[in-house]
This record gives sequence, structure tokens and C-alpha cells, in this order.
Amino acid sequence: MIAEELGVSIATVSLVLNGKDKNGRVGRDTAKKILDKAAELNYVPNTFAMGLKMGRSKTIGLIVADISNVFFGTLALYVQEYAEKEGYTVIVANTNEQVKNMERMIKLLKSRQVDGLIITPTEGSEFLIEDLMKDKMPLVLVDRSYPDLPVNSVLINNYEISYKSTKQLIQQGCKNIAFVMYKQNHFHINERKRGYCEAVKEVGLYKEDNIQEVRYEFLKSDIDRAISYLVKKEEKIDGIFFATNSISIAGVKSLCKHHLVLQRDIQIMCFDESDAFYLVPFSIPFVKQPIEEMAQHAIQILLDQIEGRNLKVEKCFLDAELILR
Repeated sequence: MIAEELGVSIATVSLVLNGKDKNGRVGRDTAKKILDKAAELNYVPNTFAMGLKMGRSKTIGLIVADISNVFFGTLALYVQEYAEKEGYTVIVANTNEQVKNMERMIKLLKSRQVDGLIITPTEGSEFLIEDLMKDKMPLVLVDRSYPDLPVNSVLINNYEISYKSTKQLIQQGCKNIAFVMYKQNHFHINERKRGYCEAVKEVGLYKEDNIQEVRYEFLKSDIDRAISYLVKKEEKIDGIFFATNSISIAGVKSLCKHHLVLQRDIQIMCFDESDAFYLVPFSIPFVKQPIEEMAQHAIQILLDQIEGRNLKVEKCFLDAELILR
């Protein structure tokens, strides 16, 4: 339509609108007329069609485990931000920690011809990752991984930061420290548990029943059960390390029901920052994950694969930070 109205060729319009007229092949006046007409017609380029001409759709699929979780919501925000800077669109899908949902989301995104996937995998989804690798789908796992698979991943130092966090509770005088985690066989969760266990074992404070597991599907009831058990133990619990963001929020709520003065009657340590921590009349120390860096590295590794710059497997480990408030 623009070419017809201005009496120029479609190729000329394409050069100008796609920003490829860098050698002055189109006169300034003609280029200005094309841009003005495009603005007048509210022209939006069909990036999907343009991408297909280059053999790519310029879209990325992001599959997260729980979009309601602040961590995953923030991760999605930064992934989108960095992808858009590189000219890519992001389609976000949510699994609610269900492997069947993850399988369905992968099929959906592949049907949309995404160029690659960034995934926080659900428990038991190794076979889906292996299938994607066999299909040579550009892929990066974030936050979670399967260490035995030669797959790109971006993780934090889960063992080291959990060890450090538990040591901090010990240094604050805690003698009986509990650890509350999801009942999942995820590598990152097991690494956090390992860090906690090593720290308490070193000073002779390890007790098996101080480790409480909760189910994702029944988080509220399981947290209430676990907290009730811990605070009523004959050997008084004086510290609790919550292994994830969602467990931390639920755990703090549950502790408040028992009329405990947190950070006086019992010390707590949480994974990830939450706005809710600033609404309570006490300070809560937490592990701050480098979410923006995780997103940035995931996008860079994925685009290197998509655009053929680097086809080697990259396993990126970033340092989390312990924030004492």
C-alpha cells in the first residue's frame, strides 16, 4: 500500500522500513516520505513473516514453573526485556509444577515455531529435555537443571549460599535449626539441603527430624503442619531456614499464627526477597538471587545457539548474595 501510494518500489519501502538503507541507496526525501506515510497508516511490520524469510520466527518460548511466584515473575520480566533488546518476542507459558503441563506447553510453543526455549523444568521432566536435545532445539535451563545431561543451564551457587546462610544462623546463636523444603527431587533443592546439612553437621547440630518437607500442591496445610510440629518440639527450635520464596512467605505467615516474635523468639532465614518482608515489624535476612543476570545470561546463551555463534554446551553458575537486614 505504501509503495503504491508513493509510486515507489516495494523493495525501496522494505529497505527504509527495515532500517537497511545504510548506504544511502534511497534518497533522503523519499525515505522521509516513506516513514511519514508509514506513521500515517499506523504501519506495523510483520516481524513473524520477516523472520520466516530468514528461517527464524524471532520468538522465544519461556516456560516457568509457577508464574505467581515472585521469582519466576521477575525472571520473566527480565527475559522479555533482554530478548526485546535483541529483536525477539517472548511467549511465556506456565506449568504449575506439572510435567504434563510442561509437555503440553512445549508442544504448543513448537507449533508456534519458536526459535528456542528457556525452561525452568518440572520434576521428572528429563525425558522432555532429552527429546528437545535430540531435536536440536536451542535450549537453556534456568534455576533448575539436570547435571547429568549435557544441556545449557544458568544456575546459582545453591550449595554454597545455603551453607553460608545456615552458618549465619549459627553465628547468631541458634542451637537447633530446622530446614523447610519442597518434597521434590530437584537438583537445586537438594543442593540447598546439602548446604544446610553440612553447616549443622560441622558443629554437631544435625537432627534428621529438623528437616521438614512440604508439597507444592498442599503448601498452606503442609506448612502449618510442619511449623506446628517444629515449634512444639521438646527441644526448642530457635532457627528456621526456608528453602524457597513461596515456602518463606507461607512459613512466616504460619509462624505468626503461633504468636512468636520473629527474630527474637525464633530466628529465620529466607530464600529470595519479598515486598511482604517490609510490611512486618522485624527484619528478615534473605538470599538474593541475581535474577536479572540469570535472565541476561540465559538470553545470551540461547541467542548464541539460535544464531550459530556458539554451539558448545554452557553451564553458567552465578553467585547469590546473603542480605542481612
